[in-house]
Amino acid sequence: MMENLEFNNIYNIDCIEGMKLIPDATIDLVVTDPPFAIDFKAKRSNYNRTASRVLEGYKEIPANEYYSFTFNWMKEAYRALKESGSMYVFSGWNNLKDILVALDKIGFITINHIIWKYQFGVVTKRKYVSSHYHCLFVCKNDKQRKFFPFTRYKKEDRGKDNGSLHYADKEDVWVINREYWNGDVKTPTKLPLDLIKKILEYSSEKNDVVLDPFLGSGQVAVVSKMFGRQYIGFELVKEYYDFAYERLEKNMYRIKEEDASVQPSLFDSSDGRWNKMSFLSNAKEIAEHLKKIPKLWDGRDAILEMKKNSYQHWKQMEWMGFYFQFLCEKYLADLIKIPGPKYGNVSFDGLKDIPWDFKAHAMNTSSNQIIVNDSQATAKGIKNYKAVGLILAIGEVLYNDEDRTFQKWHQKLKGGKSVYEKERIKRGAWSRLRKVSFDLKQISFIKITDDTLIKCGSFQSDFRNSNGKPRRAKVLIDLEKNQKELEYYIEF
Repeated sequence: MMENLEFNNIYNIDCIEGMKLIPDATIDLVVTDPPFAIDFKAKRSNYNRTASRVLEGYKEIPANEYYSFTFNWMKEAYRALKESGSMYVFSGWNNLKDILVALDKIGFITINHIIWKYQFGVVTKRKYVSSHYHCLFVCKNDKQRKFFPFTRYKKEDRGKDNGSLHYADKEDVWVINREYWNGDVKTPTKLPLDLIKKILEYSSEKNDVVLDPFLGSGQVAVVSKMFGRQYIGFELVKEYYDFAYERLEKNMYRIKEEDASVQPSLFDSSDGRWNKMSFLSNAKEIAEHLKKIPKLWDGRDAILEMKKNSYQHWKQMEWMGFYFQFLCEKYLADLIKIPGPKYGNVSFDGLKDIPWDFKAHAMNTSSNQIIVNDSQATAKGIKNYKAVGLILAIGEVLYNDEDRTFQKWHQKLKGGKSVYEKERIKRGAWSRLRKVSFDLKQISFIKITDDTLIKCGSFQSDFRNSNGKPRRAKVLIDLEKNQKELEYYIEF
């Protein structure tokens, strides 16, 4: 208890007045994106930019008051910070001078001037596009401050080009995409989860106290809670405070206006299945059975085998993924419940403590994204089981159907062109080359949680099913971004 303030709570008050109630040297880390935009003494009025589902309440600070505004809040942050603590302050270039001067005047030591490069900025005609943000990494005592250089990557970790992941991750230019919450309630500005998570991992430990004087949507507090840190913060705009409070109270990363019921909880661990389930032990047990599957898959042989066994998907053009599903069902029949849980019209492929999907992916392709499952089914699976699993066969594909012999053979076997193929021809759409063989190299076991979807997930929409009807949005996972989700693999 801190004179009516508590850790793991947020407050709808002026941050300077709030920080005065925090005792000296009690905060481990400050992470904040100070607005251009809160005048503590003026009556609040709406910022002149509103859009659907964007919370209102934004107000500008006059440029001639920005330095004093910055100096006053930083002075309180400096006092509350521990000698072992540090602070990350984000800023656009417009107010950077005031922030730099205030930091020096108060006595902060600058460690790094980080550039956050996001994916795009506003298009311009008479100047260069602004597509970066400044981040000042500072501390009180450079000898005592915490920093954990190998918490994200070990010194020997290498990327696909044999480059040092450790070195690249510690460079002072961070390329991290902004987050776009289509259809969800949001505030006008928000730091992405990956950005905050990176800061927490390098500059704090579990149970450390993280302060954000300008909460906005509550992003820093929410991410701190997700990764086992304590938090405290202040937000003057009531609409923003209520939004942040709801996210923390409901343990939800995103608040969806139209259907909050499908949004999975990030923090609830009351379900005993999650505590008892060992993803790694499950993966190893499943892997022992899958080590017996054939390594080389000929397309014609695979389709004929599925047809012989009356497997319903033998007519599908993308035979490779369905053949792997067929093999998994064959070799895992005594180990996994098949099919898995059903949500609406969508079923997971199997269930063993958590839902599992079986997918195949060509390693010799330009795309690193794979389709996992229906977006709503994935969200509900994670909500009910705390995670879902992906068993992914990766191998080299041979595309050797320029003369369409494989395609014509498959069409004849099916009894002619499918409705989907006829619709494709009518639309004048391009017909893809068929995969004719697959050389299995690896089977990966990937754990998908809320964090995975936030970090490396997106949605595929506006596509059609094999019957030509539009299909619901599906989750896409970027394989280059989910290295930590790869829990286990076997090689062939």
